[in-house]
Amino acid sequence: MAEVTRRFLAASGPVTREDFARWWGIPSPARGGRLLERLGSEVARVEVEGTAAYALAADLPGLAEAGGSRAVRLLPAFDQYVVTATRQAEHLMPGPFKARVYRPQGWLSPVLLVGGRMDGTWRQEAKGRRLLVTIEPFTGPRPAWARPPSPAASWSCAGPTPSSWSRR
Repeated sequence: MAEVTRRFLAASGPVTREDFARWWGIPSPARGGRLLERLGSEVARVEVEGTAAYALAADLPGLAEAGGSRAVRLLPAFDQYVVTATRQAEHLMPGPFKARVYRPQGWLSPVLLVGGRMDGTWRQEAKGRRLLVTIEPFTGPRPAWARPPSPAASWSCAGPTPSSWSRR
């Protein structure tokens, strides 16, 4: 159990005891907190925007040095980042858009991630040998990354060659 807890913190930390309990399927956040604290000096209590959380003590220097990122990523439906963030999602969105990601019957939309924030959703549709990608940012105006790529842009894909881009 300790190794699973370490790996979860390494991949998802910092996390609250509620996040950990929910991920592990433990009905009691208090029990989740006790499991986290069993790691002893390997785990550290931290505060994230006023919320008590846990992180691996070895990760603290990297967390303290981490700067803001503007990396843009298209996360697939049910990505672990989105699954883990369920209860904290409002802190990772530019407004009340949780229902567009966390949909009915447990469906999770593919997410546009910008600098660690969920800034929109996206979808893809194969049309013959083309792949149509539609990105729907939650707020406008569209930043430069949301414009169609130049013809010289380099693409890599393990499937149909992306050659079409769609904007709304």
